Parts: sequence; C-alpha cells; structure tokens
Amino acid sequence: MNRKQRRAAGTHGSAADGDVRHGEALFRQALQLHQAGRLQDAEALYRNALAFAPRHAGALNYLGVLHHQTGRSEAAAELVRQAIAADRDNAEPRYSLGLIHASLGQYADAIAQTRRALKLNPDHVEARTNLGALLLRQGQPREAIEHLTRALELSPSQPAYANLGQALLEDGRADEAIDVVLRGLRDGGSANLKSLFVMIARALDPATAARHDGFREALARALTEPWCRPRDLAKLCCRILAQQLASADTGLEDDDDPLLAALLTTTPVIDAELERLLTAARRALLDHHDADPAAAANDWLGFAVALARQCFINEYVFDVTADERRQVAALNDELAAKLAAGAAVAPMAVALSAAYGPLHALAGSERLAAQPDREPVAALVTQQIREPAKEREIRAKIPALTPITDATSTAVRAQYEENPYPRWSAPVADRPPLALDRYIRARFPAAPYRGIGEGPIDLLVAGCGTGMHAIERVIQFRPRHTLAIDLSLGSLSYATRKSREAGLSAIEFAQADILALGALERRFDLIDASGVLHHMRDPFAGWRVLARLLRPGGLMYVALYSAAARAEIRTMRDVIAAKGFPPTLDGIRKLRRDIISRDPSDPLRRIADFPDFFSASDCRDLLMHVQEHQFDLPEIGAFLDAERFTLLGLETRTEARYRRRFPDDAAATDLTNWARFEADNPATFAEMYQFWIQKRPD
Repeated sequence: MNRKQRRAAGTHGSAADGDVRHGEALFRQALQLHQAGRLQDAEALYRNALAFAPRHAGALNYLGVLHHQTGRSEAAAELVRQAIAADRDNAEPRYSLGLIHASLGQYADAIAQTRRALKLNPDHVEARTNLGALLLRQGQPREAIEHLTRALELSPSQPAYANLGQALLEDGRADEAIDVVLRGLRDGGSANLKSLFVMIARALDPATAARHDGFREALARALTEPWCRPRDLAKLCCRILAQQLASADTGLEDDDDPLLAALLTTTPVIDAELERLLTAARRALLDHHDADPAAAANDWLGFAVALARQCFINEYVFDVTADERRQVAALNDELAAKLAAGAAVAPMAVALSAAYGPLHALAGSERLAAQPDREPVAALVTQQIREPAKEREIRAKIPALTPITDATSTAVRAQYEENPYPRWSAPVADRPPLALDRYIRARFPAAPYRGIGEGPIDLLVAGCGTGMHAIERVIQFRPRHTLAIDLSLGSLSYATRKSREAGLSAIEFAQADILALGALERRFDLIDASGVLHHMRDPFAGWRVLARLLRPGGLMYVALYSAAARAEIRTMRDVIAAKGFPPTLDGIRKLRRDIISRDPSDPLRRIADFPDFFSASDCRDLLMHVQEHQFDLPEIGAFLDAERFTLLGLETRTEARYRRRFPDDAAATDLTNWARFEADNPATFAEMYQFWIQKRPD
C-alpha cells in the first residue's frame, strides 16, 4: 500500500494496516461485482470494505455511484462528499458528484464539480465529455466544443462524438457536425449518434450533403436498419438522387446505387420528378421485356425488383397507360398459364407483373410462393404473397371489443379496409427504453407536471391503424400492458403481423369503436390518440370517452388537424367534389394528375409537395377522407379546461421561434399566445396539433 492509499483509507502505517489491506481487497471484489451488474452483492461488499477502512475513498465513491444508479441520489451525494474529504487530490469523486448533481437538475453545481475534477486530472476523458454535455445543455456550445474536441483527441467515444456533433450543429456549423457524426458512425454508432445523424441530415442542403465522405452509405443504412421512420429522410434521398440522375448519362434502370435501392424498398418516393423518372423506367422495362425477354432478364433484374417493391409500398399509385394495361394483362396470362402447367417462370416477368399489381392477385400465385426462393425475386414473393397471406390468417382471429354501429364509424372502417393506413415496410427503429416520467420531465421541464411514478404503465393506443405508432410507443416506454384498437380489421391484421416481426407479440390488438368504448372496465396511465379523433362523427364525444378511461393523473397524447394549416386541403376537397373524382385507385391517379399539371403559381400545386401525396392510401387519407374535422387552439383550450386537463406542452419544431416571441411563457403552453403565433404562421401545425395533457386528480 502506498502513501496515497494509506491516506485515503485513513491510516499511516499503524497496526491497522492489516484491516486496510483487507478493506482494499474487499473493495476490488466489490468493484468487479459492480461492473458485472450485481449491484446488491457489490453494495454488501462495499459496506464490508468500509467496515475495515472507513475512509477508503474508492469504496465511498463507488458505493455513492451505486446509490445513484439505484435512485438514491441524495444519499449518493453524501457518500461521494465523504470520498472527496478522504482524498482531495482524487478527481474521480469530483466527477461522480458532478454526475449526481446533473441527475438532480443542479447543473451549475455539476459544472463546478466537473471543472474541479479536470483541474486535478486534465486528461480525465469522461469528465471532459460530461463537461461538454453540461455546457451544451446550458447553451454554451462553443466552450463545449473545446472540451469535446479534447475528449476525442484523448480517447474517441460515442458520447463525445454525439455531443460534439450536437454542439457544432447548435453553433451553426452543420457541415462540420455531420463530419464528426460520420466519424463516430465509422467507430460504431450509438443510438444517440444515429438519431443525431438523422437530425443533421434533414437540415443539410441536398446539393452539398452527399459530398461528405460516407454520407450516402450512412443514409442508406439509416433507411434500411432503420434509424428513424424512413419517410423522414425520403425527401432528402429523392433530391440527392434526382440531382445525380439529372447530371448522369444513364437512366434509372442502369443504376445499382445502394441509396436508390434502399429508398425504393423502404418508403414511398416523395418527389414528383423522381416519380416521373421511375414511371418512365417501369414502362421502358416492360417494352424492353416484350422486345427481348432474355436481355432484360440479364441486365436489370435487381432494379426491376426494387421498383416492384416500391410500387407495392405506394399501392400502385404511379400512372399507367392503356398500352401498359394491355401488355401487363398479356404478361399475367402467360405467367398464370406457366404456373398452372408447373413450368418455370422468368424472374423478370415476375418482377414486371409485381410492378403493376400485387402478386397475390395473380392466378396461381400460391404455386409461385411454393417454389424454391430465388434472389432477388424471393423478396417480392414474401412482400406480395406470403405477408398478405399471414394477414388473412391473422384477420380471422382479431377479437372485437365493441360493436361498430355508428354510421360515420362504419364509413371510416370501410375506407381503411380498402386502404389500410399508413402502409410501412421497414422495421421500427429501436431505442433504449425511457420511463414516461423521465420523458415528460426532460421534454417539458417547465410544465406543471405531477409525476406518475417510475413503475411500468398501462397503455391504450386509440386508432392504431397499421401499428407503426403503437409499436414505437411500446419500444419507447416498455409498458406493462398495451391495448391497441382500430375500426379496420385490415389495418389491425397488418399491425399484428408487424408487431410480431418486431418481437412485440404481447401487444393486444382488438377491433373497437371509441364511441362505444365507455363500457370498458380497464383504466390506463397513458392514452395515445394520434390522428383519430378528427375522423369521428363527434370528436369531443370520443375524447370524453377516452378521458374516462384515463386514471387520475394519467397522460394523453393527442394529435388533431389544424384548420389554419389545412386551408389548401379544404379548397382541394371542394375541387374534388366538383369534378367528381372517385376514391378508387384510378380516381386517385386522375386527381394526382390534376394537381401535378397545375401551374407552379397555383397554391393547390403545392399539395404535390406533401409527403402524403405519394401513395394511394396516404393520398386518399389526405384529400378524400370520408370524415374530417379541423380545429383551432381556442376550442381545444376550452375542452381541456372543461374536462380538467392540464396542457404539458406541444410537440412542434417551431418552439424556439415561439419562445423568442413570447419569452414570458416559460412552459410554452399559453394557447392564446400560440393562436396569435399560428395566425401569423399558418403552416406552424401542418403536421397537426400534437400535444401532451395530464388529467387532473379528482
């Protein structure tokens, strides 16, 4: 034992040295157990070590860290202070105390302690990284950049990459930020770093984004793994690819770019020019196959399969000429005859058929599914035959919680049986689970929120559609029980299949009408009602039913259409009524042609910029829904007051601009102010009013 260790243990070579040595040995054992996650055993050994060496700085410090990890932060701080008193030259307890202060929201104290740790040990990498994160949180990105840059020089780590990227972004240096994030992704890629990549990528100029080394590869990974909803990056991908193709000598069908393949197989293409190119490429492939089937099969099969998967994802919304219809009918007849005879079918013929209509509608499709898998056509057979077959099996087993007798609910159900919404293909992005309390406190720190506790919650997803949002909520909060309801069996069977693929088979899916749900005896801590109430005959009646299913103090997430943001949609709906476009696939195609053909100066032409314009179910939901209510903030506020809800906060990208205009509204929850802001900025809530509310205790 050296002099520093004896001082830390409170001895100077006396007869107690034996006890101190034994305490040191116990401390080392405890630390190993702590690192292995055996916290209860580690705590017992730390205490045994301190019984032999009461001033052992290491045991005091790490016992404090363990207390902090198990939710005893006040006791943890006291133990760490004792460690500091036992060894004032040791940086580690100072660093630990900084972490504890930060967890308690005491950021000034956290920064002070972390600075002291760095004064004692300037090369303490974790302290450098944590100080950078704390400074970033306190709105000091430039000093944060200095510390985080030094941390990466000392020892690269995922937290340092993520925080440095965030600091550079907040300092207005997005191009530098994306380079840092790409370096971090090459070194591993944490969930936080992947989320930051998505955030920065969406803010970059498409003309320069792809010039960053590794950017396109990361973008393709972000779509296919995925790191977000692929649609969040679709516009950027479309613009990058459109620019590339505009400057290239080859056509789309000659392009085996991984980014193009990732886009086509994960999300609808949401760019009118790229859609035009894809539609033309599909027609060229069909013509080429008619003229020379063997050459077409050899050259462009991979692209044809990816294009067919895209067409299934967008529900065949691309335009089709009369000549193409005749060619495809002949092609399908030939395929059906070969399947009936047990003859081999050409992969390119299968891909082209799948690009114009789903394979499960092809006569003899079950024989195609029974054939040995052949890449890349196997992906088409799974997407268009096997998965729909699974949904048909699931559909017959979905329970009905309530009858559906309301006329509006019946009409809405019929729409979503014809067009389950939204169609999605990529798996839902995984993320570390987060307690609901912690999420709300972090997202809305100034909100008048009453915590519901850190235990597992019961979740109701009302109007779950095809399940993407329900699955995201389950991954996010890991509830104890989840009930997800919808009117449409088609949507519910799709949702059930996707949840099983995600390993979340415990989600309970059921058919129900919210208006008839009042007899349900279950109660919930969180109800998610995103994008459903505005499609009901009486949205406020449905909202009241859900409110009664919420426990006192429970939370609700609600998303409603804004009347101000949907002025152009109302005008277009009037045009649709006047012109008589039917809500069929051909009617949707005609409607889209009408919009795209308008003069660029026509406000209705801007509807072609909506992401929901680019698939059949999305477009129908956007412009041809059988029932749509729109709201304003004063009526929402009146309902919240009448039903004893507290507004915790709105989910919007314009919050920073709002705060600059209304600095006195610390919680950003004054709906009168928000109404004034929206009046001046009508597109503020183009993605709906999205907000969190809490039911006041009885």
